Amino acid sequence: MRQWPLKILLVHPEAEFMQDRKITIAADCAVVVDKEIVERFGEEPLLIGCPMLEDPRRVFEKLKFIMRESNAEEIDVYTMEVPCCHAIHLMVDRANDERESMGKEKIKLNRYIVRVSGRVEPYSGKIDHEMREAEARAHRGR
Repeated sequence: MRQWPLKILLVHPEAEFMQDRKITIAADCAVVVDKEIVERFGEEPLLIGCPMLEDPRRVFEKLKFIMRESNAEEIDVYTMEVPCCHAIHLMVDRANDERESMGKEKIKLNRYIVRVSGRVEPYSGKIDHEMREAEARAHRGR
């Protein structure tokens, strides 16, 4: 394991591993579903979190701190297809905007959605029909 801790709320933004050129931010569930994220884990810092199970305000404040203090030039963001994960993309975008408002260059964001099937695709920025269906199936227990 390259780093400890993994959770967004526990990582110190000034930790040595946080000064890498590239960081991956992922939803907790996405790490379990998408093998690619886990395979890359040894190569770059990985931060995980869940906007449903953790206080979204605290997660956002920590993401702002991370983006303000990090030397990262690029961040990959992986979330599940369920609508609640959409919040991670919004938080990262907003934290990046605030970084720019402080006079720092925006960090390049690569955004992905991990379907429940395991398929990974670029994130469009919109909650689509498949996302709503995946969440409905999960709540129905199917």
